[in-house]
Amino acid sequence: MAITRRSFLSGSLLAGAGVVAGSLIGCSPASEAAADKTTAPTDAADKVKAHNPVSTEQFDVVVVGSGTAGTCAALRAAELGKKVVCLEKNSGLGGTSVFAEGLCGIGSRFQTEQGIEVDRAAVLADTMSYHHYACLGPVVRSFIDNCGSTIDWLEDQGVAFSSVVALGESYPVWHLPADETGAPTAMKTVLDVLQKNAQDLGVEFRTSAPMTDLAVEGDAVVGVYLGGDGDETLIEAPAVVLASGGYANNAELFEKFTGRPYDSVHVWGMTGRDGDGILAATGTANADTHLPGAVMYHTGRIEGTDAFSDIPNFVLTMQPTLRVNAAAERYFNEAVTSDFSATGNVLTTNAANYVVFDDAYIDHIEQAGPFCPMPNLGAFVGQPFECRKGIESCKGVAKADTIEDLAEQLGLDADALRETVDRYNEFCASGLDEDYGKPAEQLLSVEKAPFYGAFITPTLFTTVGALRVNEAMQVVATDGHAISGLYAAGGDAAGLYGANYDVDVCSGSQQGWAATSGKLAAEHLSA
Repeated sequence: MAITRRSFLSGSLLAGAGVVAGSLIGCSPASEAAADKTTAPTDAADKVKAHNPVSTEQFDVVVVGSGTAGTCAALRAAELGKKVVCLEKNSGLGGTSVFAEGLCGIGSRFQTEQGIEVDRAAVLADTMSYHHYACLGPVVRSFIDNCGSTIDWLEDQGVAFSSVVALGESYPVWHLPADETGAPTAMKTVLDVLQKNAQDLGVEFRTSAPMTDLAVEGDAVVGVYLGGDGDETLIEAPAVVLASGGYANNAELFEKFTGRPYDSVHVWGMTGRDGDGILAATGTANADTHLPGAVMYHTGRIEGTDAFSDIPNFVLTMQPTLRVNAAAERYFNEAVTSDFSATGNVLTTNAANYVVFDDAYIDHIEQAGPFCPMPNLGAFVGQPFECRKGIESCKGVAKADTIEDLAEQLGLDADALRETVDRYNEFCASGLDEDYGKPAEQLLSVEKAPFYGAFITPTLFTTVGALRVNEAMQVVATDGHAISGLYAAGGDAAGLYGANYDVDVCSGSQQGWAATSGKLAAEHLSA
């Protein structure tokens, strides 16, 4: 029988997914460090300039960016007999994709082997509904129809998977890569395999090699430019795939597209996502965009942490803990943290956000386990998870003997916080949240001293609004036609989403989109 989104119980799979050795503790640095916030030029007119290259090279395909999207595009194009160069502006390969945990696949061999069947029509309907039909139907269909075969292709390349799981109410589609022991690992393991295979097929990866502009003849893109004045190189190619990762590190673009102050958010991930692909395509090739302000927000950051997976962030912001705003008022159903993108939206609606909990909450996580999982941290639903040391050692967490003292430390009104906590505790006692409807099993009272609290800064992983593409990943011009020779994938390609990343429908869809869109672009340009 096909599994529906609402009937699937993610905990049953997550509980059996295994545990990663070496859990992270407290606020210690982790691999997915926060990205620097940089500023890149945003005026399209600045991109339209005269070029006088001192040298010229020829390739069949130029791929801009070496994350999951770029790597998959480069490898697949090389498999199909193309001479490929992949340009990476950073000094190392992989971009922010190296920190990702897994990718969405629907109808893969691996799912079938696990006894999991997912109704594609139901996924399509739920996806369109989740995005309020602001996504592009043909693009969504193309992804849903092809992402399972992308997983199969990855396996054929030598990639191993540990399990297929889900977050919240998502379908069981999140494929977690496996390390040599079979335990869940990050996407870096996948990229290492794919990049080696690509190099074996002749793909030339160049690091510290940012694209400066697209080369255009008439209505067609015919290559890219590298380097600056007096030292510019033209790489001629009949096909260019933009996979530079969106604009998460570009303050001006972020504020232009979202209308929010860039300093109000904290960015996770690698540097270099400066909107290069979007700027070049819109400025030089007259490309259109689709909901460019769409951002993959996350559940927030506690001061003193270095990664979204640090213990305080995972245990305090990714779980249904009590939240209050600057007025010490509770403001949403905290159970929505399973949909971390939606939770991030909630955070951005408030001037300030705080988490409030007690000593009994720490005991609950250590004895009964978290409500939401993080496989690469060895944290699974219903399995005890050690967190006290991480919380107690984090400088961003306040500790007090009374709620009133905690309020003073957080800069909140003591009477207002006391009133909020008392009302919340009444709901916990009755098992009925009369304000926002949090499920009874997640109503944990805040009564046992010492009491804890922390300020939460809104965070984002990446941007998901970008260049408008069609179902073949061709970039679409403002007049609606596909631009000859120009493709986009991953964070440079938009159409799969509306204003949100749909983690509560298809967990891992952005990495799945990156891999599938890169592969589809390569297949279309090769045909």
